[in-house]
Amino acid sequence: MKKVTFLSMMLSGALLYSCNNNTPQEKAENAMEKTEEKAQDAASDAEKASDKAAHIDLEKTIYSNMAAANAAVAKIAMPALSNSKAKELCSDLGKSIVDRINAKTNDNIIEAEKDILEDRTDVEKAFLEKKISAQDKDHILKYADDCLAAARGTL
Repeated sequence: MKKVTFLSMMLSGALLYSCNNNTPQEKAENAMEKTEEKAQDAASDAEKASDKAAHIDLEKTIYSNMAAANAAVAKIAMPALSNSKAKELCSDLGKSIVDRINAKTNDNIIEAEKDILEDRTDVEKAFLEKKISAQDKDHILKYADDCLAAARGTL
């Protein structure tokens, strides 16, 4: 009787063990699902890393272009002007151009563009009010055009 009880317990245990364990197909499906999840996580991580690298490359390009534009503008000599008003107007215009080159946001770009237009208008106005000569006006505006062309040539 002990053998029958022992054998019954062994069969019950084996049956219980087999019921609690997945079939080989189920184990394979579970393993496949886990592998797929890991693959998706890895792909997501790779995409994030790729986006970050692309962003860094873009930033490098932008700052490199800014540096090249600043260097190009710095090479342009300020013209010889006849009075302090002309020198002030030329300096203001040059600063506005440099601000435009170094603008990092749309708002900064728009503000710098407006400043350049205002500075050019101030040059025209100073000429009309006879605060600067026609030659000074021409030299200042040519200087501004040369600076803008040099900056654009590097982009």
